[in-house]
Amino acid sequence: MNGLQILVPLDPTKLGSRAIDVAVGLAGSGGAVELVSVTPATLPGAVVDTFLTVEREQFADADVRCRRLEGADVVGALLEHIAGTGPDLVVLDSHGRGPLGELVLGSISADLVRSSHSPTVLVGPACAIPSGLRQLTVAVDGSPDALGALQVASRLSQRIGAALELVEVAEEVAYTGDVAETAELHRIAELVDPPVRAWDVLHGRDVAKALVGHLGRDRDVMLVVGSHGRSEGRPHPLGGTAARAVRQSPVPVLVVSPEAAADGERRGLAGSSLT
Repeated sequence: MNGLQILVPLDPTKLGSRAIDVAVGLAGSGGAVELVSVTPATLPGAVVDTFLTVEREQFADADVRCRRLEGADVVGALLEHIAGTGPDLVVLDSHGRGPLGELVLGSISADLVRSSHSPTVLVGPACAIPSGLRQLTVAVDGSPDALGALQVASRLSQRIGAALELVEVAEEVAYTGDVAETAELHRIAELVDPPVRAWDVLHGRDVAKALVGHLGRDRDVMLVVGSHGRSEGRPHPLGGTAARAVRQSPVPVLVVSPEAAADGERRGLAGSSLT
Protein backbone atom coordinates (compact mmCIF):
# COMPACT_ATOMS: atom_id res chain seq x y z
CA MET A 1 0.00 0.00 0.00
CA ASN A 2 1.41 3.36 -1.05
CA GLY A 3 1.26 6.17 1.47
CA LEU A 4 -0.48 9.39 0.61
CA GLN A 5 1.17 12.72 -0.10
CA ILE A 6 -0.90 15.28 1.79
CA LEU A 7 -0.71 19.06 1.94
CA VAL A 8 -2.01 21.06 4.91
CA PRO A 9 -2.32 24.85 4.40
CA LEU A 10 -1.96 26.65 7.73
CA ASP A 11 -2.72 30.12 9.02
CA PRO A 12 0.55 31.20 10.72
CA THR A 13 -1.39 33.23 13.28
CA LYS A 14 -3.19 30.15 14.68
CA LEU A 15 -1.51 27.26 16.48
CA GLY A 16 -2.93 23.79 17.01
CA SER A 17 -4.64 22.88 13.74
CA ARG A 18 -6.53 19.57 13.98
CA ALA A 19 -6.06 19.20 10.23
CA ILE A 20 -2.44 18.17 10.87
CA ASP A 21 -3.50 15.31 13.18
CA VAL A 22 -5.99 14.09 10.59
CA ALA A 23 -3.49 14.42 7.74
CA VAL A 24 -0.85 12.41 9.61
CA GLY A 25 -3.42 9.71 10.35
CA LEU A 26 -4.57 9.55 6.73
CA ALA A 27 -1.02 9.53 5.32
CA GLY A 28 -0.30 6.22 7.00
CA SER A 29 2.90 4.24 6.66
CA GLY A 30 5.05 5.52 3.83
CA GLY A 31 3.05 8.72 3.42
CA ALA A 32 4.18 12.28 3.91
CA VAL A 33 2.56 15.51 5.08
CA GLU A 34 3.66 18.97 3.99
CA LEU A 35 2.71 21.95 6.13
CA VAL A 36 2.46 25.13 4.07
CA SER A 37 2.00 28.74 5.08
CA VAL A 38 2.07 31.91 3.01
CA THR A 39 3.99 34.76 4.64
CA PRO A 40 1.45 37.51 5.44
CA ALA A 41 2.31 41.18 5.21
CA THR A 42 1.94 41.48 8.98
CA LEU A 43 4.60 38.87 9.91
CA PRO A 44 8.32 38.47 9.14
CA GLY A 45 9.29 35.28 7.32
CA ALA A 46 11.34 34.14 10.33
CA VAL A 47 8.19 34.12 12.48
CA VAL A 48 6.37 31.96 9.95
CA ASP A 49 9.35 29.58 9.83
CA THR A 50 9.26 29.27 13.62
CA PHE A 51 5.51 28.65 13.55
CA LEU A 52 5.91 25.82 11.02
CA THR A 53 8.78 24.29 12.99
CA VAL A 54 6.73 24.29 16.21
CA GLU A 55 3.83 22.58 14.47
CA ARG A 56 6.09 19.99 12.84
CA GLU A 57 7.89 19.11 16.09
CA GLN A 58 4.64 17.74 17.52
CA PHE A 59 4.84 14.89 14.99
CA ALA A 60 8.41 13.69 15.39
CA ASP A 61 7.51 10.09 14.47
CA ALA A 62 5.86 11.00 11.16
CA ASP A 63 7.20 12.28 7.85
CA VAL A 64 6.10 15.91 8.21
CA ARG A 65 7.79 18.63 6.17
CA CYS A 66 7.43 22.41 6.05
CA ARG A 67 7.29 24.96 3.26
CA ARG A 68 6.93 28.72 3.53
CA LEU A 69 5.54 30.45 0.46
CA GLU A 70 5.71 34.09 -0.59
CA GLY A 71 3.08 36.12 -2.35
CA ALA A 72 0.60 38.91 -1.73
CA ASP A 73 -2.19 36.68 -3.04
CA VAL A 74 -2.47 33.89 -0.44
CA VAL A 75 -4.95 31.79 -2.41
CA GLY A 76 -2.99 32.23 -5.63
CA ALA A 77 0.26 31.16 -3.96
CA LEU A 78 -1.36 28.07 -2.43
CA LEU A 79 -3.10 27.06 -5.66
CA GLU A 80 0.12 27.47 -7.63
CA HIS A 81 1.96 25.28 -5.10
CA ILE A 82 -0.78 22.63 -5.19
CA ALA A 83 -0.75 22.57 -8.99
CA GLY A 84 3.04 22.28 -9.02
CA THR A 85 3.40 19.54 -6.40
CA GLY A 86 0.23 17.53 -7.08
CA PRO A 87 -0.58 16.23 -3.57
CA ASP A 88 -3.07 13.40 -3.33
CA LEU A 89 -5.14 15.38 -0.84
CA VAL A 90 -5.36 18.84 0.68
CA VAL A 91 -6.58 18.80 4.30
CA LEU A 92 -8.28 21.84 5.86
CA ASP A 93 -9.92 22.66 9.16
CA SER A 94 -13.50 23.84 9.01
CA HIS A 95 -14.51 26.65 11.33
CA GLY A 96 -17.43 24.91 12.99
CA ARG A 97 -20.92 26.39 13.03
CA GLY A 98 -22.13 29.70 11.74
CA PRO A 99 -25.06 31.69 13.17
CA LEU A 100 -27.55 29.56 11.22
CA GLY A 101 -25.92 26.26 12.10
CA GLU A 102 -24.25 25.80 8.73
CA LEU A 103 -20.60 25.01 8.17
CA VAL A 104 -18.43 28.13 8.14
CA LEU A 105 -15.43 28.28 5.83
CA GLY A 106 -13.00 31.16 5.71
CA SER A 107 -12.62 32.83 2.34
CA ILE A 108 -9.23 31.16 1.72
CA SER A 109 -10.56 27.70 2.58
CA ALA A 110 -13.62 28.22 0.41
CA ASP A 111 -11.49 29.25 -2.56
CA LEU A 112 -9.26 26.21 -2.10
CA VAL A 113 -12.24 23.84 -1.95
CA ARG A 114 -13.67 25.04 -5.24
CA SER A 115 -10.44 25.76 -7.14
CA SER A 116 -7.83 23.24 -5.97
CA HIS A 117 -6.63 20.70 -8.53
CA SER A 118 -6.33 18.20 -5.66
CA PRO A 119 -9.39 16.92 -3.75
CA THR A 120 -9.95 18.61 -0.40
CA VAL A 121 -10.57 16.91 2.92
CA LEU A 122 -12.50 18.99 5.45
CA VAL A 123 -12.10 18.33 9.16
CA GLY A 124 -15.31 19.16 10.98
CA PRO A 125 -15.75 19.83 14.71
CA ALA A 126 -16.99 16.25 15.36
CA CYS A 127 -14.20 14.55 13.38
CA ALA A 128 -12.12 11.89 15.16
CA ILE A 129 -8.44 11.41 14.37
CA PRO A 130 -7.98 8.42 12.02
CA SER A 131 -5.17 5.88 12.33
CA GLY A 132 -5.29 5.03 8.63
CA LEU A 133 -7.81 4.77 5.82
CA ARG A 134 -9.64 1.46 5.44
CA GLN A 135 -12.73 2.46 3.47
CA LEU A 136 -14.09 5.25 1.28
CA THR A 137 -17.85 5.68 1.57
CA VAL A 138 -19.05 7.56 -1.50
CA ALA A 139 -22.41 9.36 -1.52
CA VAL A 140 -24.00 9.10 -4.97
CA ASP A 141 -27.22 10.59 -6.29
CA GLY A 142 -26.84 10.34 -10.06
CA SER A 143 -25.56 13.91 -10.40
CA PRO A 144 -22.37 14.80 -12.33
CA ASP A 145 -20.86 16.10 -9.08
CA ALA A 146 -21.38 12.75 -7.37
CA LEU A 147 -20.04 10.73 -10.29
CA GLY A 148 -16.96 12.96 -10.43
CA ALA A 149 -16.42 12.32 -6.72
CA LEU A 150 -16.75 8.57 -7.31
CA GLN A 151 -14.12 8.70 -10.04
CA VAL A 152 -11.67 10.43 -7.71
CA ALA A 153 -12.49 7.98 -4.91
CA SER A 154 -11.83 5.10 -7.30
CA ARG A 155 -8.38 6.46 -8.10
CA LEU A 156 -7.62 6.96 -4.40
CA SER A 157 -8.84 3.44 -3.60
CA GLN A 158 -6.48 2.01 -6.22
CA ARG A 159 -3.61 3.99 -4.75
CA ILE A 160 -3.93 2.90 -1.13
CA GLY A 161 -5.92 -0.33 -1.24
CA ALA A 162 -8.94 1.00 0.65
CA ALA A 163 -12.38 -0.54 0.08
CA LEU A 164 -15.08 1.37 -1.79
CA GLU A 165 -18.68 1.60 -0.60
CA LEU A 166 -21.53 3.35 -2.42
CA VAL A 167 -24.49 4.81 -0.57
CA GLU A 168 -27.56 6.64 -1.80
CA VAL A 169 -30.17 8.31 0.37
CA ALA A 170 -33.83 7.89 -0.55
CA GLU A 171 -35.55 10.89 0.97
CA GLU A 172 -38.99 9.30 0.71
CA VAL A 173 -40.08 7.29 3.73
CA ALA A 174 -41.68 4.61 1.53
CA TYR A 175 -39.36 1.82 0.50
CA THR A 176 -41.04 1.10 -2.83
CA GLY A 177 -38.17 2.54 -4.86
CA ASP A 178 -35.45 0.44 -3.22
CA VAL A 179 -35.33 -2.18 -5.95
CA ALA A 180 -34.71 0.33 -8.73
CA GLU A 181 -32.25 2.35 -6.63
CA THR A 182 -30.31 -0.75 -5.61
CA ALA A 183 -30.17 -1.87 -9.23
CA GLU A 184 -28.75 1.51 -10.25
CA LEU A 185 -26.14 1.37 -7.49
CA HIS A 186 -25.22 -2.12 -8.68
CA ARG A 187 -24.86 -0.83 -12.26
CA ILE A 188 -22.57 1.99 -11.15
CA ALA A 189 -20.58 -0.36 -8.92
CA GLU A 190 -19.81 -2.63 -11.87
CA LEU A 191 -18.24 0.28 -13.77
CA VAL A 192 -15.76 1.11 -11.04
CA ASP A 193 -12.22 -0.24 -10.87
CA PRO A 194 -11.37 -1.58 -8.33
CA PRO A 195 -14.74 -3.27 -7.75
CA VAL A 196 -17.05 -1.77 -5.17
CA ARG A 197 -17.36 -4.14 -2.22
CA ALA A 198 -20.66 -2.89 -0.85
CA TRP A 199 -23.56 -0.59 -1.64
CA ASP A 200 -26.61 0.44 0.32
CA VAL A 201 -29.77 2.51 0.00
CA LEU A 202 -30.35 4.66 3.08
CA HIS A 203 -33.56 6.37 4.11
CA GLY A 204 -34.31 9.76 5.60
CA ARG A 205 -35.52 13.21 4.68
CA ASP A 206 -32.30 14.72 6.07
CA VAL A 207 -29.68 13.37 3.65
CA ALA A 208 -26.69 14.55 5.69
CA LYS A 209 -28.06 13.01 8.89
CA ALA A 210 -28.65 9.68 7.10
CA LEU A 211 -25.10 9.66 5.74
CA VAL A 212 -23.54 10.52 9.09
CA GLY A 213 -25.67 7.91 10.87
CA HIS A 214 -24.50 5.26 8.43
CA LEU A 215 -20.83 5.96 9.18
CA GLY A 216 -21.03 4.56 12.70
CA ARG A 217 -17.98 4.67 14.96
CA ASP A 218 -15.27 3.44 12.58
CA ARG A 219 -12.79 6.30 12.46
CA ASP A 220 -10.73 4.80 9.62
CA VAL A 221 -13.43 5.59 7.06
CA MET A 222 -13.70 8.71 4.93
CA LEU A 223 -16.95 10.08 3.53
CA VAL A 224 -16.70 11.26 -0.08
CA VAL A 225 -19.10 13.83 -1.54
CA GLY A 226 -19.23 15.98 -4.64
CA SER A 227 -19.43 19.73 -4.27
CA HIS A 228 -20.85 22.50 -6.37
CA GLY A 229 -18.37 24.66 -8.24
CA ARG A 230 -18.60 28.41 -8.41
CA SER A 231 -22.28 29.21 -8.34
CA GLU A 232 -23.90 32.63 -8.31
CA GLY A 233 -25.72 33.39 -5.11
CA ARG A 234 -24.13 30.60 -3.05
CA PRO A 235 -22.51 31.74 0.24
CA HIS A 236 -20.02 28.86 0.12
CA PRO A 237 -18.87 26.33 -2.48
CA LEU A 238 -20.56 23.37 -0.81
CA GLY A 239 -24.12 22.28 -1.34
CA GLY A 240 -26.25 22.29 1.81
CA THR A 241 -26.02 18.52 2.21
CA ALA A 242 -22.22 18.50 1.96
CA ALA A 243 -21.91 21.40 4.40
CA ARG A 244 -24.13 19.70 7.00
CA ALA A 245 -22.30 16.41 6.53
CA VAL A 246 -18.94 18.04 7.25
CA ARG A 247 -20.33 19.75 10.32
CA GLN A 248 -21.78 16.52 11.75
CA SER A 249 -19.40 13.85 10.47
CA PRO A 250 -17.29 11.80 12.91
CA VAL A 251 -14.83 11.12 10.07
CA PRO A 252 -13.02 13.33 7.55
CA VAL A 253 -15.07 14.37 4.52
CA LEU A 254 -13.43 14.35 1.09
CA VAL A 255 -15.05 17.11 -0.93
CA VAL A 256 -14.45 16.76 -4.67
CA SER A 257 -15.05 19.92 -6.67
CA PRO A 258 -15.74 19.82 -10.41
CA GLU A 259 -12.25 21.28 -10.91
CA ALA A 260 -10.56 18.47 -8.95
CA ALA A 261 -12.62 15.81 -10.74
CA ALA A 262 -11.85 17.29 -14.16
CA ASP A 263 -8.15 17.58 -13.38
CA GLY A 264 -8.00 13.95 -12.28
CA GLU A 265 -9.67 12.90 -15.52
CA ARG A 266 -7.27 15.01 -17.61
CA ARG A 267 -4.30 13.37 -15.94
CA GLY A 268 -5.79 9.88 -16.27
CA LEU A 269 -6.18 9.52 -12.52
CA ALA A 270 -9.92 9.19 -12.21
CA GLY A 271 -10.33 5.46 -12.76
CA SER A 272 -13.10 4.11 -14.93
CA SER A 273 -15.31 6.42 -16.94
CA LEU A 274 -18.79 6.41 -15.41
CA THR A 275 -21.41 6.99 -18.07
